[in-house]
Amino acid sequence: MSSRLLLLILLLPVFCTAQQIRGSILSKEGPLPSATIVIDGAGAQTDLSGVFNITLRKTGKVTLKINYVGFAVKTITVDVKPGLNQLGAIMMEPANDVLGEVVVKGASAGSQIRAISIKKNAPGIMEVLAADAIGKLPDRNAAEAVQRIQGVSIERDQGEGRYVSVRGTPIQWSATLLNGNRLPTASLDYTDRRIQMDIFPSELIEYVQLSKAITPDMEGDAIGGSVNFITKAAPQSRMLRINAAGGYGDQARKGSYNASIVYGDRLLKGKLGFVVSAVIWDRTSAQDRYNMNYDFANPDVKQSYSITDLQLRDYIAHRKTTGLNAGLEYKFNDRHKVQFKGIYSSFLDGQNVRETYFYFNNKNATITDRASHYFTDLYSAELSGQSVLSGKLTLDWAAGMDKSKFRFKDPGYYPMATFQQAVAYEGLAADGKKYLAMDAPDGKGDVIDAVLPHISANTPITADAMKLSQVIMLRATNWEENKRFNFNLKYTPSEKLMLKSGGKFIHKDKVVQSPYNVYIAGMQGAAPSMSSLGTEPFPYNGGFLSEIHSPYNNVIIDQMALGNLKSLVTPEGISQYKLYPFQVDSATNASGATKYFSGVENVYALYVMGEYKASKKITLTGGIRNEYNKVTFNGSRVNGKQVTAISQDNSYNAFLPMLHVKYNITDKDILRVAYTRSFARADFNNLNPGTTQDDANKLITRGNAALKPTFANNFDLMAEHYFGGIGMVNVGAFYKKLTDLVYTNQSSENINGIQYTVSEPQNLQGAWLAGFEAGFVKRFTGLPGFWKGFGVDVNYTYTDSRVKIPRFVNNQKIEDNSVIPKQAKHIFNASLLYEYGKFMARIAGNYKGKYLDVIRQAAGPDHYRWYAENFTVDFSASYAITPKVRTFLELNNITNAPVRYYHGTFDRVEQAEWYSLRGQIGVSVKIF
Repeated sequence: MSSRLLLLILLLPVFCTAQQIRGSILSKEGPLPSATIVIDGAGAQTDLSGVFNITLRKTGKVTLKINYVGFAVKTITVDVKPGLNQLGAIMMEPANDVLGEVVVKGASAGSQIRAISIKKNAPGIMEVLAADAIGKLPDRNAAEAVQRIQGVSIERDQGEGRYVSVRGTPIQWSATLLNGNRLPTASLDYTDRRIQMDIFPSELIEYVQLSKAITPDMEGDAIGGSVNFITKAAPQSRMLRINAAGGYGDQARKGSYNASIVYGDRLLKGKLGFVVSAVIWDRTSAQDRYNMNYDFANPDVKQSYSITDLQLRDYIAHRKTTGLNAGLEYKFNDRHKVQFKGIYSSFLDGQNVRETYFYFNNKNATITDRASHYFTDLYSAELSGQSVLSGKLTLDWAAGMDKSKFRFKDPGYYPMATFQQAVAYEGLAADGKKYLAMDAPDGKGDVIDAVLPHISANTPITADAMKLSQVIMLRATNWEENKRFNFNLKYTPSEKLMLKSGGKFIHKDKVVQSPYNVYIAGMQGAAPSMSSLGTEPFPYNGGFLSEIHSPYNNVIIDQMALGNLKSLVTPEGISQYKLYPFQVDSATNASGATKYFSGVENVYALYVMGEYKASKKITLTGGIRNEYNKVTFNGSRVNGKQVTAISQDNSYNAFLPMLHVKYNITDKDILRVAYTRSFARADFNNLNPGTTQDDANKLITRGNAALKPTFANNFDLMAEHYFGGIGMVNVGAFYKKLTDLVYTNQSSENINGIQYTVSEPQNLQGAWLAGFEAGFVKRFTGLPGFWKGFGVDVNYTYTDSRVKIPRFVNNQKIEDNSVIPKQAKHIFNASLLYEYGKFMARIAGNYKGKYLDVIRQAAGPDHYRWYAENFTVDFSASYAITPKVRTFLELNNITNAPVRYYHGTFDRVEQAEWYSLRGQIGVSVKIF
């Protein structure tokens, strides 16, 4: 047999014509995803845009039966012709019962219907949040939008959601995707892979999909889960939506405003569709906070619990988030179309920070003032295409670029000035140390939320006594860029079998530069006092730490005017105040070289998967994904004053088999079982090969570009029951067997006969993480009258883990049993909803349990840093003035819950911060 004939035989099934029915299911409010279409016992579901495809073996007349919760069943007779049969748009009408028009037209019920339908019909374990639900909750960014989803918790900055964690796992272990692609990340403080979600406005989102057990066509870097934000696409008909609101932040005592607009239409007889949206959110956040550090490195066990310093911090941040989204779609014909999606989002964070530090061991006090504008932006652009090659074969492809960059604006650096004066402290223990009463050798000390400096009346803090000691100018930039291409082939030989394969290439560039200049005052003359530089009233914002009765009012003084701060680090200021350049970093000198590094990651991914309907009740989805990773990182090695460029390469392969089993016990009961393998790449700061050799202290600190990723074998079990109306209950369990966790190791190394202590990231051999979760969603539409408006949404996730953390005691290696850092054991979300007629109100609570925040290996478990449990309560309400105009009220953190970190035990606090209440009132208009 010739090779040409063999190739023809192999390709024959692909190019054979088959009967295919295509169409879209819509309502007046838009597409209906996961609508069920049944033909002669064969079934299909619509995708997120409401489109469905059904492959048939026969021609002639068939009957389509279309089902969707809250809508009347629709039956259509179709005369099937050979090849492709296009039905166009099929409109669904609300059912005329208690689950009909009242529910479907409600402010949030339609969203719950779509989310539950998508979850029920998904092949894997998935949670969904729709755009109209996001708009009805008091959530202003992408992180806050997903915190209501079962198994999700967030971490906040200045009281606003920033990072997303799934099932209590570390933030870096969850993939945050934009339209199926992992987002790049850039920020000042972190060079890890956490995605800073407060730069992304929630108004730009159409759907959020959380896959807790991924499938082979998803990126495999997702141990915790994959959170996919899908941006708005071209609508089926003309639409114009406008939102506007004004608000107030109680902590900052400042107003806020936000506005958004979405416009879309179809032109050229429906061939060309587009959507554009824009959003702006301007507000002032504030935080009152105190910190304490403990002398945990002290070899004296008792004194290791002594307090080295107390810090009082006041933050005011003027923040502005802007976002633009554009979607364009052109249909050449019924078989081929191309799309473009572009998004831009920027986050300007104008930080004004005033800090007062009390150093008990050094017998002095300092005031640090700092101010600058943090600026982070995100760009993403993608061109994609979808083609129906035959009745059985479809192709889609996409090429895109994403970039995120952090830098300082106005000025283009971060100035910080520190003032210092000598003080005498009273109330110390007999050994001269500062303690909490619980740790003091003589019981002489303070208690939580009332740790006072007890400054002697002979040395009060004053602006005249505070002398300028140090000025720092931080010059930092951090950016990450992805260039990518992917394709997917989908082959449907029968109504029972679907085969899919594809590939993806990602080229990632990462650049980090964080040098700073340090200038010392007083070395060339008398240091200026704070009063001589000009002061301004301390911004109490209604009372500094009033939540704990303002205990520090007598030690807080007026501080340097922040408007004068940036002049200190100008050439004129340096000359005028005779500042000595103690350290000026660059990429080539010893002090700054390791603060510059760059890296390149190339990822080559291929997958093959299939979905097989073994029977009417059982569906199998499985396959294999393989991701080959090539990594190169460049940094510097510093030995004394000698700087040498260093480069490290690494490559590894991630082989990821997966299998999902979906068993439809009844029409309302589903059992899901899944095995998946996933991984988490090492953070960029750990891959930085930069090395510092300190010969004086015999210490070597270095990164490790040869780190392996952390791998997980994941086992999931989920049982779901769907009520007849809007509602469901589910319960599930999960187990993750982990290998190659990344941690900071301490070891010894002999260099030319000299023993050095080496600190570097390495891989641990094994750990595990397991838990269970449960959720209950119910709208009580079957109750009479007033009561039918109530609904509840409750979910809970429990997670536990074990890992052995090595440390050295007297040069002997021991291992401490510990939970995995950043893993919260308990997560709980609860919402009580009332919606009837034109009115809707919701009160929502979010609980995140304690978790291990920082491991201090040398000090041991008693000195670990923990995040304390946190419970926040939010409220929202709306009223439909007309069918097209709705007014709304949103309130966040109405209980003013503090965020706390503690040292070993809760009463030994390390950090406590308060944000107070914020809220807004506004109007939403649907013009058409």
